[in-house]
Amino acid sequence: MKLDALNRIFGGALLVAGTCIGAGMLSLPISTAAGGFSASVGAFLFSWLMMTFTAFLMLEISLCYPEETNLITMAKTTLGKWGAIIAWVCYLLFLYSLMGAYTSGASGILAKVYTKLGIPEYFSLPTFVGFFSLVVYLGTRWVDGVNRVMMIGLIVAYLALVGITAPKVDWNYLQNGNSKYLWAAAPLLVTSFGFHLLIPSLKNYMHGNVKELRFAIFWGSLLPLIVYLFWEFIILGTVPSKGAGGLIAMNQTEQPVVSLTHALSVALSNTWITLLARIFGFCAILTSFIGVALGLFDFLADGFHIQKNTRGKLLLAVMTFLPPVCFVIFYPSGFLLALRYAGVFASILLVLYPAIMVWRNRYSLKSAAPYRVIGGRASLILAIVFGASVISLEILQDLKWLPMPISSMGDPSLDTYEDLDLDI
Repeated sequence: MKLDALNRIFGGALLVAGTCIGAGMLSLPISTAAGGFSASVGAFLFSWLMMTFTAFLMLEISLCYPEETNLITMAKTTLGKWGAIIAWVCYLLFLYSLMGAYTSGASGILAKVYTKLGIPEYFSLPTFVGFFSLVVYLGTRWVDGVNRVMMIGLIVAYLALVGITAPKVDWNYLQNGNSKYLWAAAPLLVTSFGFHLLIPSLKNYMHGNVKELRFAIFWGSLLPLIVYLFWEFIILGTVPSKGAGGLIAMNQTEQPVVSLTHALSVALSNTWITLLARIFGFCAILTSFIGVALGLFDFLADGFHIQKNTRGKLLLAVMTFLPPVCFVIFYPSGFLLALRYAGVFASILLVLYPAIMVWRNRYSLKSAAPYRVIGGRASLILAIVFGASVISLEILQDLKWLPMPISSMGDPSLDTYEDLDLDI
């Protein structure tokens, strides 16, 4: 394999991994703690398998179309007008909510840095958005380069966190938990492996080379799995699940990640933990932000049939970055509401849509594809059932009908793994 090809695969894999590994990764152990380590590992593996499979389905349907074709065109061709409308609504709600959350988080961190440097903090938002809008405007190659730098920072901070924490793991902590409490974490696990909307952009970047794309998708999705499992191991093995300061109690606080970093600092008697966690979180936000921004940029270009000339790219940059900025300034709660249902949007766009579009393309339209994912109707039905199940679990969680662990948030001896007595 030529050096140029290896370079593209490496960059593509890092884009996939960076899009998956967001700041939300810090809260994954908090959300899965009640389920226990062993059951959580199984849940992570199953989620990774299903999401990687549906990513390859997205690749299959994407390769049936020319470059610069995104989800809207694919949905309209295979599923008709209403399929395209639903894709539009879910796509915009999903990606704009993520863009808003990342914009708010990153500019907030930058504002603290500016304050310490004596720079007015209100410069943080325009500085952040201005820089990254320019990067996305310049194209995938620039996005790839900036993403690599951010991934280096993320990896260094992560390895330092693992190196400090791993020797302190208490194996007894890893024996706790009940697998029935993992149902509530299913939507979060799906979004944690969600990079599928980046695939049309990757196809453009790699000029439709199937071999390069398959390598980038597989290795790029495998890296987050490894990172998540190590993170799960060191957190669940270091911080107790039960008790007032335990992981279950953190899930009921307003800032669970802040509680987690503080608990790690106390448990390990190491003040570097908080700094490393902040560096990791900032780099994780940026790698996710830039991947989501690129996917949205290309989506809007396809949906509105905007040519990527100088004027067209400027318009696309404004359409990509201005709405999240406005929501962050004037109506941040709108994004918070949308983020509550991120699992639903992710399941529709990243699981159901690829499976249904491939089904229509293969068996109804009888269209030949340059690449076909292994497995016939049975595998597509499994993917559809998986996506529908995650949506159902999100609804049940919102109705508080799923089993939840009790946390006294007081006397550690009162914490149990029994169901809440729900009044429904």
